[in-house]
Amino acid sequence: MYIVLSSAIIINLLSVVILLIGLFYNFKQPKNKAAYGYLIIGCMLLYIIALSLVLIYGFFAKHFLNSLVLFLCIISHFIIGKLVKYETLKKYTTVQIMCYIVSLITLLSF
Repeated sequence: MYIVLSSAIIINLLSVVILLIGLFYNFKQPKNKAAYGYLIIGCMLLYIIALSLVLIYGFFAKHFLNSLVLFLCIISHFIIGKLVKYETLKKYTTVQIMCYIVSLITLLSF
């Protein structure tokens, strides 16, 4: 389980960095923006899979409160995706980065 937990922490840090790049960098070419979008999707899928595995481990190891926080961080993607519009994209990206940081703190407490 140590390998899954450490890889989840690395994936979480990588996802935060990628989201911060998208928050502060203004893409001028559509080709670069499309490649960045694919990179975000790949990181989010890895993030959801890794957190789901840690979540399952948390339920079996009786870390119920930590598992609940991880579950909320996993479903935050879908809630934010339902609410976001193009005009509010930067605000929701900031909220999503904060959810990633909360999940990182939770992962470090396992």
